Amino acid sequence: MWVPAERAMDRGTYRLRPFEEQDYPAFVRLFAEVNPENAVTVEEVRHWEKAFRAPHLVDEKWTVVERRTNEPVAFCEMSHSAFSYHPQKLWATANVTRSHQGKGIGRDLALLLESEAAAHRVTHFWTSVRSDDPRALEFARKQGFVEQRRLWLSTLDVEKASVPPPSESAARLLREGVTFTTLAEEGVHDAEVRRRLFSLLEEASRDVPRMGEYTPITYEQFVAELDGPGLVADGYFLARYGEAYVGSSNLERDLAHPDSLRVGFTGTRASYRGRGVATELKRRTIEYARTHAVRYLRTVNDSLNRPMWGINEKAGFRRTVEWVNLERRFPSSGPDAPAPGPGPST
Repeated sequence: MWVPAERAMDRGTYRLRPFEEQDYPAFVRLFAEVNPENAVTVEEVRHWEKAFRAPHLVDEKWTVVERRTNEPVAFCEMSHSAFSYHPQKLWATANVTRSHQGKGIGRDLALLLESEAAAHRVTHFWTSVRSDDPRALEFARKQGFVEQRRLWLSTLDVEKASVPPPSESAARLLREGVTFTTLAEEGVHDAEVRRRLFSLLEEASRDVPRMGEYTPITYEQFVAELDGPGLVADGYFLARYGEAYVGSSNLERDLAHPDSLRVGFTGTRASYRGRGVATELKRRTIEYARTHAVRYLRTVNDSLNRPMWGINEKAGFRRTVEWVNLERRFPSSGPDAPAPGPGPST
């Protein structure tokens, strides 16, 4: 590992310790400082952590506190992704508040993550850095991270957007027996509805571009995620054929930005792709935002997911933030690396 030629963190000024419950407000404030367009709330972070807590998933965080004020000034985290689980491949992040950068904190957090990687026999670290933060990008690259792909946060100004009428493709789908509904109409608490929705999302998620290989989450994890603080049941749009759901696009509350909604997952079953299902579902999300006086819709696209980006661009979404997804491979990631352990049961 290359460690930047900067001084070590002054242990008389700063203290490194494990993350504590009381740190959540400072944690989300620092996240908002780094990614203001994608800010989250304490409620959301705690809900997601609980929803995806499992014995096989590592989620470790550390805090750097300024001794004089006892205020957190930096955090780092090492965690598995439930959606692309591999026992030796983890996400690693470190953020230092601007007023305390250049004081060796990043250096010490990098060394901590290096030590934890060895303890967990990590073969790959993944991280994500804003493309407009050259200092953070350079730091990551000097740690051995290499760019793999990019993510775009795209925004639609709903007031300026035009909501087109249903297309001929949508009319054809209706003639073929595909109907459009919402989770509220279907019954958000209906167990059978949830099972059918889980079946759709499990199939539609399989070939979504991601860092690592796809791992299906459990039904219990799906339910916990569905019942999160961002659920908008009447803005959760579904395409249905018979008893099966064949496509979905859901809106979520953006608790940190009351004038906005997030577009969650949009996907269709493989046999229904290229027939206008996703386009009609996305049109309905924009129509919903307009009728509910929402100012902005925000969504995230992987740079490899060209079909979905094409749909969003045609609908009027424009890129506003870009993140670089990077990967660092450790020496043990070669042919002699230990075999992965068992993944989660589903």
